[in-house]
Amino acid sequence: MADAFTYKAVSNKYACGSDFTNITVVNFKGPDGAKLTAYSCNMNIDSDGEPQAYAPFSKTSLRPQDKLGNAGWKSAGDNALLKAKYEAGKLALADLERKRAELLKPKAAAATAAAKPGPAPVPVPAPVVVKPPAGTKPAVDPAVAALDTQIAQKKKDLSPINFENIDANGNYSSKNPKNFGKIFWKWYGVIALTPEQAKSYSHLELEAPTLTVRKPVLDTTSYYEDVFGRFPVVQSVFEPGTDYFVSSLPPKSGINVRYPEWDQRHFLPTDHFAQTPFGALTVPLAKDTGLALLDQVFAVRLDTADTLTFPFRDSGNDYKVAECSFAAFGDVGGEYHPEKNGAAKFPNDFLLLYLAFPGKQTPASVLAKFATASNAADFPVLLSFIAQATVDARARKSKAVNGEPIKAFEAWKKKPSAPKPDSYDVVNRSLSSAAGSDFVDRMMKTHGSLLKGAKLTPPTMP
Repeated sequence: MADAFTYKAVSNKYACGSDFTNITVVNFKGPDGAKLTAYSCNMNIDSDGEPQAYAPFSKTSLRPQDKLGNAGWKSAGDNALLKAKYEAGKLALADLERKRAELLKPKAAAATAAAKPGPAPVPVPAPVVVKPPAGTKPAVDPAVAALDTQIAQKKKDLSPINFENIDANGNYSSKNPKNFGKIFWKWYGVIALTPEQAKSYSHLELEAPTLTVRKPVLDTTSYYEDVFGRFPVVQSVFEPGTDYFVSSLPPKSGINVRYPEWDQRHFLPTDHFAQTPFGALTVPLAKDTGLALLDQVFAVRLDTADTLTFPFRDSGNDYKVAECSFAAFGDVGGEYHPEKNGAAKFPNDFLLLYLAFPGKQTPASVLAKFATASNAADFPVLLSFIAQATVDARARKSKAVNGEPIKAFEAWKKKPSAPKPDSYDVVNRSLSSAAGSDFVDRMMKTHGSLLKGAKLTPPTMP
């Protein structure tokens, strides 16, 4: 008999941009080592890597998809606020460290006084020394421990704007950055170089009609200079976003090595002149699920049943899910409104179910294995409960997805005659699409007796 699939929610809760919080992420294990991760929310648009993501303020005819502030840039006013925050934070940190040192002073003074000559001491028996058990840590003064906690938190708060002894790659440097103490931000969403670096790079442009060796062109407008003395690189006429800034992706995201890293084509898949759909994988999600860059995601739009498969090609640090590229947004039916501002450009009020597959496995190969599980009939039901939790939150006009999909599914298991979630038909049909053949037929061939009386009929379009 085939193995049953198992499931477990990760301990952390996730968010999708600023639209949803408290999202449940569930890890699944199926027959023959099959694994996947599921979660449900809308789609948060990520413009990084897009040829038209960021543009200079001076090019008013361009229609950038995102604001330069989302690539790291700060205005003079914002920089002044960061400077004030940094200076106040440094003073507060110095005060905390002074208080900690003062707490340790009495012990040092007592030790010094004991060392001074004085009246001959009255002989007393040597005290019995009781050694603490091996591995026992010495007692810590609670006041010192409290200050240590405050000091650690203050350092963490200052970290994003403290570039002391840090280079542009985030590594230790014996020297401070060029603009240390004056500028408190750095570029991270665009490729930025110092003028000296730009002079040292060159590329033989094979797309040019004549022999052309070109160098990166920087926009050296003074307010674009970051803490490391870098300026953003402008795309050439040979690149898909001429006059836009070069928008970057992580180095392990499937780059095109035919072009240098200061060329927008470096961040496009081979033989493509436009960006393709992709998602961003955050560090916490990777840790909770075993996912990695270039692993595949299968997304199901719950209102239209549109589906899309794409890889993780970008990264992040927060407890976030479903940050996807502009191309992914468009390919699941999202409509772009360049004439509008901010988030109104990308109305992302539709919900999706996401299945992510670790180990570079394809959705079809993994889902085919899940279809052979002894409890395969429960698989689309549980997925539909995961989707329904977010559907219910939106119906309540709540950002917090407070529903517990696993508890809801297990309650349904005790009363299988109860209705399945509204999204069940869409989820079931989508599994058929992703598996390359009908998911229900596959289950029936493997476990025909399992489905007797289950009424798993082909769904109708909503």
